[in-house]
Amino acid sequence: MASERKRIAIVGAGPIGLEAALYAVQAGYDAQVYERGTVAANVSRWGHVKLFSPFGMNASSWGREALTTGPDACALPTDDALLSGRQFARQYLRPLSELPALAGRIHEQVRVDSLGRSHHWKGDLIGDAARGDDPFRLLLSGDYGERTRLADVVLDCSGTFGNHNWVGAGGMPCVGERQALLATDYLLPDVAGADRERFIGKTTLVVGSGYSAATAVVALAELAEADPATRVIWGTRSNRTPPITSIEGDSLVERARLCDAANQLAMAEAGPVEWLPGRLVRRIQREAREPDARQTVCLELHDRQENATVEEELTVDRIIANVGYRPDRRLYEELQVHECYASSAPMKLAAALLGDTSADCTVQSSHGPQALQNPEPGLFILGAKSYGRDSRFLIQIGLQQITDAFTLIGP
Repeated sequence: MASERKRIAIVGAGPIGLEAALYAVQAGYDAQVYERGTVAANVSRWGHVKLFSPFGMNASSWGREALTTGPDACALPTDDALLSGRQFARQYLRPLSELPALAGRIHEQVRVDSLGRSHHWKGDLIGDAARGDDPFRLLLSGDYGERTRLADVVLDCSGTFGNHNWVGAGGMPCVGERQALLATDYLLPDVAGADRERFIGKTTLVVGSGYSAATAVVALAELAEADPATRVIWGTRSNRTPPITSIEGDSLVERARLCDAANQLAMAEAGPVEWLPGRLVRRIQREAREPDARQTVCLELHDRQENATVEEELTVDRIIANVGYRPDRRLYEELQVHECYASSAPMKLAAALLGDTSADCTVQSSHGPQALQNPEPGLFILGAKSYGRDSRFLIQIGLQQITDAFTLIGP
């Protein structure tokens, strides 16, 4: 047990925030979780998607023990179960949040707008451990208005989902993007379910070259089997062939299946998918203000042999912009955080990740407690946000980060 009840503020009630809260309470700390939406809200937003990693990789030992012992014990999925996001939230995350140990500690619909020190500004005591003697001040907002709370330690587990990258060339918005695309266009739609009517019989441009884009392409191709008028244009800025890099002997069978299916669709001479490699998006124009209006997209293709740039225009019904997510760093802009200039992740962890060259994210380690340290004492960025723009994060890494962080937090 901690000798004093150190106050720990946790930002985000997703998988890592909930697990961190339970770990902290079990260790004797006073932990409070602030969630701008509801528990596991982001997981539920991609709830129709099946996780690549089995349940055993996504649940902590302390969380499983708490849920399977005592008078209110519940049955959990088997370690090898491949759950959808919706199942993961329903069968594990929400029961975790309802444990007696966390009663009254999870504050939903409460947004952390800013973090600072109570009496020190960003430029005070630069790199000095004495900053840790001054508690953090959190500015919170909700239905009640604004208020502040103090904490000795802050764990930022707010993730990156929903804070999208831009479609335009160079990573910046292309001309018209901010007016033409909605926030939902950057998510992964439920093509086979709730969003089916939006895409069936339509022409959709999918932009992106990762697993999310591959998921959308495969789902849309399956929709085309029901209605051949459904067409898919898949634009990637990379010229690599095939578009998705397969991992030899991939231990994650769902990831391997997705890669094979997406690559076959892209390379097929005929079918519902037209793959356009090496394209950059220069302009998007919506034909009318209505959400379902058609859109004209200007793509750029650079011909290296001819050293010439060719522009082409497409008219499509829908755009799915699966171009990844980035951390929202405004939360701690008044604190001393050393960030990587390429990934926007905390510098020590970002530097350690440079050594992970394998395409298989399952071979990663947490890189230890020291990788989580930054110049601001008592601030730890955990989970997907700790990887910045690097998309290789796995929940099991976040679980290891929790135990690593608490070796540094101390009593």
